[in-house]
Amino acid sequence: MNSARKALSRSLKLGLMTATLLAMGPAAFAQPQTAGPPPIDETLSPYVSTANSIELPDGRMLHFVCMGVGSPTVILSAGLGDFAGAAWSSIQPEMAKITRVCSWDRPGFGLSDGTSAPLDVASTAADLEAALATGRIPGPYVMIGHSYGAYESLLFTDRHPDNIVGMVLIDPSIPNQAVLLQQALPGQPVPDPAQNAAVQIFLKCAAGIRAGTAKAGGPDPDHCFAYPANWPPALREALAAKVGDPVQYETMASFVTSSAVGSTLVVNPSRNYRDMPMVVLTAGNRLQLPPGAPPLPDEQKALLTAADVVADRGHEQLAALSTRGVNSRVPGADHYIQRSKPQAVLDAVAEVVSEARAASR
Repeated sequence: MNSARKALSRSLKLGLMTATLLAMGPAAFAQPQTAGPPPIDETLSPYVSTANSIELPDGRMLHFVCMGVGSPTVILSAGLGDFAGAAWSSIQPEMAKITRVCSWDRPGFGLSDGTSAPLDVASTAADLEAALATGRIPGPYVMIGHSYGAYESLLFTDRHPDNIVGMVLIDPSIPNQAVLLQQALPGQPVPDPAQNAAVQIFLKCAAGIRAGTAKAGGPDPDHCFAYPANWPPALREALAAKVGDPVQYETMASFVTSSAVGSTLVVNPSRNYRDMPMVVLTAGNRLQLPPGAPPLPDEQKALLTAADVVADRGHEQLAALSTRGVNSRVPGADHYIQRSKPQAVLDAVAEVVSEARAASR
């Protein structure tokens, strides 16, 4: 379990390719170990601040980190396994040179409060909607979603088309992804997210915290309060304090478990973004695994290859939602285009923001 927890910590930092990769389990993301303590990643330090957090109507806090000035405001939605800092710390400050940029943590993830209610992408999009309705982070908005974060971007835009002036989707998950993947692999079972090793660890940690057998500062046999050594100490302490409430782990487990269902919740046959500036970025090397990762079994290779084909087709359909939509393949980029080819993301954001500003004059 110790090695599984370490793999989980890495997956929380590295994120997950899609709901498909998450279903394969965190062991797929094993990283080579280096001698000595790693250098602290100071780009994560701003994500300790709760100065921009917003209280929801039911009293829960949704964590936001905002940088920069200007309009429109960019809203960054992370992938399935990420909190805001892990997804955006290396690029949000650069985006903030273009306009105001705000990233957020889903309920239960990062420094956002969890919930005892079942959590799926419809409810996370509703929480984002409630937070922005307070006026603390005024629009108009450009929605940017990475991977599974495309779903909140799409749902929010469906509900507020007049306040969304642009969109950039970064190697996005696609509507109905789980069903389309099953159709692409007839006769081959697609892994159930509820059985994923990460979900089981989340639930075990929640149970241990409730029973008092897992505590910050120890005992912590399953490393429920452990985070990567290269994260700033203040961030590790804040996250460990947050998960001292077992609802945090239970919320994360609930959201990951609902990930396949979530792909159906975002289906909207009448979706039409008219002439909104829109860029879909497609990774040119999406199937690349991290250095040192073990070779994948044949059935997992087949699953990822099928997912790649489904994603490419879906990205074309997403770009077609707008008459100005563009699907751009980024050569050499892995799923985390914002890290592997950040300039492609910055260029897309600058283009969409510029077009939105021109249209408002």
